[in-house]
Amino acid sequence: GITPWNFPPLMGAWKMAEALVTGNTMVLKPSPYTPLSTLLLGEVLADSFPAGVFNVVSGNNDVGKWITEHPDVAKISFTGSTRTGKAIQAATSGTLKRLTLELGGNDAAVVLPGSDVKKLAPQLFGGAMRNTGQVCVAIKRLFVHESQYEEMVGELAACAKAAKVGDGMDKDTQYGPINNKMQFDRVTELVEDARKAGATVAAGASAPGTGGYFYSPTIVSHVKEGVRIVDEEQFGPVL
Repeated sequence: GITPWNFPPLMGAWKMAEALVTGNTMVLKPSPYTPLSTLLLGEVLADSFPAGVFNVVSGNNDVGKWITEHPDVAKISFTGSTRTGKAIQAATSGTLKRLTLELGGNDAAVVLPGSDVKKLAPQLFGGAMRNTGQVCVAIKRLFVHESQYEEMVGELAACAKAAKVGDGMDKDTQYGPINNKMQFDRVTELVEDARKAGATVAAGASAPGTGGYFYSPTIVSHVKEGVRIVDEEQFGPVL
């Protein structure tokens, strides 16, 4: 099992439960960005299984490559980016491993004419920004009928401006940082690319000045198909 950095112990638990309950041994490899919680999970469960039944191996991306190519591994379950999923599919082809891929998405929500914009806006904003937008099923794109478009943009911008970004140990914080520099740079790049393509940044697109990889919840409007932020998954606090 190879897990991503957004929900490391949860994703690991989902994979290990299915593998172990059906009588298999398992190697669980967490993301190099978030190994500690999965390593702790392995430590906690060390005395619950015979030696070698449940194993946690951490390391960089080379470790994942070695696992996917190893002849003794019969099945790979991977959750992560589409790009990495393609690489894993190619790596496993030589040994004809069974393969389960849960990859990224570019989920859209549609607001129909006559909808209650003031009621829907906070719900849509929450669906896009939970876990700072780092969720595969988060709303990435929003299509709104032209009769209510500007009103919806205004309500979403108000939600973004009111959001509290900061330290997760602060009880008032609603949204934390982006997980790593690579993803922070990607989100920043996609927003700036949209701006250059003529889109309007109605709110956000800034760091709150706290250091780290914090990025304010961002609403991008009047963006056309063919622009990267529409066509690609941003996986961050941008709608």
